[in-house]
Amino acid sequence: MNWTFDTPQRVQLVVENEVGSVLVATSEGDITTVILEADTAAAEELVERATVECVPFGGRHVVRVKVPRRSGAKFMWRSGASVSAQVAVPPGSDVEVSVASASVDLTGDFGDLSLKSASGDIDADGRATGATIKTASADVSIGNISGPVRMQSASGDLRASGVEGALTVITVSGDVEIGAVGDRLDVRSTSGNVRLGQVSGDATVGSVSGDVRVIAYGRGRMQVRSVSGNVAVGIPPGVALAIDAETVSGTLDSAIPLTESLQAGRRDAVVSIRARSVSGDIIIERAADSLVA
Repeated sequence: MNWTFDTPQRVQLVVENEVGSVLVATSEGDITTVILEADTAAAEELVERATVECVPFGGRHVVRVKVPRRSGAKFMWRSGASVSAQVAVPPGSDVEVSVASASVDLTGDFGDLSLKSASGDIDADGRATGATIKTASADVSIGNISGPVRMQSASGDLRASGVEGALTVITVSGDVEIGAVGDRLDVRSTSGNVRLGQVSGDATVGSVSGDVRVIAYGRGRMQVRSVSGNVAVGIPPGVALAIDAETVSGTLDSAIPLTESLQAGRRDAVVSIRARSVSGDIIIERAADSLVA
């Protein structure tokens, strides 16, 4: 089934689809289109009972797509009722998606994203102005975000290409991999590994048994705590370093003399690192000069 809406004002898209898939893409113009397809015969009833509407509200168009649960089934994925939802919205649209085991795929340039999933993986390629993502066991991969991001997961892996705003990540056993962060960073992990690329801003990273690796820390104050995981931080050449590090049974190694002077033209590049570990190693190493912001 197909729906087409004229949406010349900013669009806020809200999608609920328990099982199947959700595909959202941006398309130039002022038109929003919705396509619902039953992946199985058991899902045909769900498509017929689905709610698809466009309502003007607060100076924008709110487009709602809600696929109901199968009647009488607490867990509809056991019945094989799977629905594919495909939506095209104008660039800059805000998107809110809620799924159980359905996969979520976003492609294009969006406004703010609010994505919730139990076990369905989330892949949000492209750009957005902000993102709030919460999952149980789903893996998450997002592109470049110009504003703040909050990601929370129990066991799913969390990845982001680049975040220009503040970033908060909370996970139990999932791995965390971030390409670049340009503002405040707060990462809390229990057993997952944390790998950060270019970091330029104050940072707090806590891990119990996972390793923490920062490829290039160019500016700010960082606090790192780990119980049994190793901690490695790369410092670009010419950056002044003040470090307070302590490990109980692990080793402490720094490839950078703490008396090293600043290079000309780089006197604003200063980092302060406070690192604590019980049994893990703490390593301060040299990063490539091209990675500093």
